[in-house]
Amino acid sequence: MNRKRNKTTVIFVNKNQNSSKPIQVPTGYIVHWKKYILGVLGLFLILISSIFYLIRSNSNVELAKSKLELALLKSKDKLSVIDTSSLKKHYQSIDKKLLTINKYLKARGLKPILTGNEGGEQSDDILSVEEIGEFYDNYLSKIAYNVAYTPMGYPHLGTITSGYGHRENPFSGENVETHKGLDIRANYGDIVKCTANGKVIFAGRRGGYGNCIVIKHGNGFETYYGHLSKILVKVNEDVIAGNNIGKAGSTGRSTGPHLHYEVHKNGKVINPRSFLTL
Repeated sequence: MNRKRNKTTVIFVNKNQNSSKPIQVPTGYIVHWKKYILGVLGLFLILISSIFYLIRSNSNVELAKSKLELALLKSKDKLSVIDTSSLKKHYQSIDKKLLTINKYLKARGLKPILTGNEGGEQSDDILSVEEIGEFYDNYLSKIAYNVAYTPMGYPHLGTITSGYGHRENPFSGENVETHKGLDIRANYGDIVKCTANGKVIFAGRRGGYGNCIVIKHGNGFETYYGHLSKILVKVNEDVIAGNNIGKAGSTGRSTGPHLHYEVHKNGKVINPRSFLTL
């Protein structure tokens, strides 16, 4: 059998003795009203405390974040000074090596790139890592270009049988003639390689040179390859240092299979021997 819960009727009366509609409230609410009021107040206090705690925690987080950002910034600045100071100690050693490279470039008719203390070896100003890196990257890029477009090394690995300059006539053994390049020993059909990047400006028969290739490089250089048995490139073809361009032979004014090699600078013939090694 269902047991009915006790209820209390509540009637609100104003000062004019007018009453409102009665309201039935469980008797337990009336008897224990203090407990319910304390419970609601307790929940309210817990809610207010939680809000203040969250606000304070958020403030602490923001403060900690700001301190961390400041510490990271200081650490970054400190590391930057340490790194650049360490790099600066190597300036003199690096610049000396670069100056040595410039001497080799100058010996080959190239304008030196480093003309002063661009590396900053005498400066007390500490550059950033980016500035240091940019300087040496640009400098080495220029050197790389000069190395790529300057004739260097042998077009064919062989013994030099006749040097640059005056020599006896190889046909008659009499009189003296001017030899404008180097004669390099080679077997018939041996591969001939170009000694620098450039563009083929001549490929064909050329008087005493026989089958000849002329390549125009940067920096005013041109190279000649004569007495070839076969030409493997065409005019206007771009070539890269080390490409196969022809085969050795004995065409033209020649006494036997070999390679005739010349280097020209700004239209003048120069001694190729200076360009065979660094």
